Amino acid sequence: MSGVPLSDMMSNYDELLERLKDIDLISQLGSLLGWDQEVLMPPRAATLRAEHLAWVSKEGHTRKTDPRMGELLDELEGLDSLDDIQTANVRLARESYDKATRLPTEFVSELAKHNSKSLISWTEARRNNDFSIFRDDLAKSIDLARKKADYLGYEDLRYDALLDIYESGLTVSRLDPLFEGLRNKVAPLIRSVAERGERPDISWVTENSWEQPGQERLSQNVSESIGFDFEAGRRDASTHPFCGGPNPDDVRWTTRYSETDPFGSLYGSMHETGHGTYEQGRPRDLDFQPAGKANGLGIHESQSRLWENQIGRSLEFCQWSLPLWKEQFPENMQGVEAEDLWRAVNLVEPSLIRVEADEATYNIHIMIRYEIEKLLISGDLEVDDLPDKWDDMYEEYLGIRPTDSSSGVLQDIHWSMGAIGYFPTYTLGNLYSAQLLSAAREDLPEHDAQIRGGDFSPLLDWMRKKVHKRGSILKPAELIEEATGSPPSPEAFVEYLDNKVRLLYSI
Repeated sequence: MSGVPLSDMMSNYDELLERLKDIDLISQLGSLLGWDQEVLMPPRAATLRAEHLAWVSKEGHTRKTDPRMGELLDELEGLDSLDDIQTANVRLARESYDKATRLPTEFVSELAKHNSKSLISWTEARRNNDFSIFRDDLAKSIDLARKKADYLGYEDLRYDALLDIYESGLTVSRLDPLFEGLRNKVAPLIRSVAERGERPDISWVTENSWEQPGQERLSQNVSESIGFDFEAGRRDASTHPFCGGPNPDDVRWTTRYSETDPFGSLYGSMHETGHGTYEQGRPRDLDFQPAGKANGLGIHESQSRLWENQIGRSLEFCQWSLPLWKEQFPENMQGVEAEDLWRAVNLVEPSLIRVEADEATYNIHIMIRYEIEKLLISGDLEVDDLPDKWDDMYEEYLGIRPTDSSSGVLQDIHWSMGAIGYFPTYTLGNLYSAQLLSAAREDLPEHDAQIRGGDFSPLLDWMRKKVHKRGSILKPAELIEEATGSPPSPEAFVEYLDNKVRLLYSI
């Protein structure tokens, strides 16, 4: 392959980049349409929006599967004259091309149209606490997911093909022992807390009303302090918090508000700010190139979980943020000290809502969804039996049972978007974030003092250098090893959680 003239190679590579740019621009348009659908779109526009998104998906797929793409990749693969970035672009373009060519264009269009419709029915079902409104669309989503897995291909299980979409190389055989190990190590910790029977006094939270404008100002202040650039992004409200937008100059995230729970909006905002700073930190010299994209959802979730939990729920952060709380809610925060805030935001207690779960129980929520998805895709669980199965598993795993569908099976947006296989990336994110922070601490000896003083830039700069600017040049596991010096492992997370919970509850 090295005998290919350099001029021909560069011509082929330049053509590849031009084609990849067109594909990326179409994807960016789809991202904007999707954000608008969830945030601002009037209800009667739903049918037309489904047509918009179907057309965008079809156009993008047509370009991805153009035979010329295959010809270019055949010419470029294996050339020893390619540098690391060029090699990564060819590798990632090949992965995308191979997956896309396995999916018929009409199927891609049908999938996009259905996901748009399904999102609307889920939103209505959740609002009305009525699973039946979403039932038929969910059943079709499961059927389409099975078809998608069959098109993509797999060695052992259909579900493996869906996992691989969100984290390259992820399989049930890799996840099962990981979840089992976490359950074996974390479950005793949760039991120890329960057996101790001590619960921090959070009456100052539950007995007060927390007005939305104050929550908005607080989350805005914290997001800006962390380093999110609102000249290149915005914050809105939506049913389910998410981060989107087309490129680093236009990053959009949402949160939601409850006047009975001020922590949900703040920590949801910090979670999405983590996603947002990652997007804003991507290498700008690699715009429109696969190598410049964020590196898989596990890595993406490491950034959101880092700021939400490991920073946001630290004592040092609570010491810094306490004056901000008192500025927005002076009456509610009378007599509240930083340690009171710290204990309140780290309450270890089984709960129904995943996005509001504490760090100790969070991965149990993911395990439940993971086990259910495996059953749905294999056909061992029917959609009509799903609500009861969900409730039974919550009772079995966490000792609590949902009393309605909105706090049960309807609480997450993912299945309405066809994102089956996505949930395990949250657990990977937890593991990666702990490992990254442990490595960052070695390079930042003043870390605790910096967080206590509200100086988040050293940690953000470290993440910029080690994660954000590296794009997708490396595979996810390779990136973690490069950044931390060790392959991905649950050890740092387990140690972090164990130390924190034992300190909080004097176990």
